[in-house]
Amino acid sequence: MQTLQIDGTTYRVKFDRDPLELAKLARKPYKTKKPKDIRKFPTYTAGVTSTAEYIKRFDALNCLQSLKYHGASAVTAAQYDPSIPLLETFTDE
Repeated sequence: MQTLQIDGTTYRVKFDRDPLELAKLARKPYKTKKPKDIRKFPTYTAGVTSTAEYIKRFDALNCLQSLKYHGASAVTAAQYDPSIPLLETFTDE
């Protein structure tokens, strides 16, 4: 067995491993794992839930401190009406 000390860390290596290759691997920067998206979203009920209510539910589900959001609408949030076309088509006449 061979003992190497690299950057304050001690490694015990068998003689069949190259100490220079091990030193290169030991000095590679540690990459932290990306956290998974752990946010929870409240269910939205069309025609009932206001923007302010949705924010309050979101804060409660994610254990966040509830704040007063100035400008958050207390009336029912607007909905997309599928009967109204998004684009108007024009013809060259």
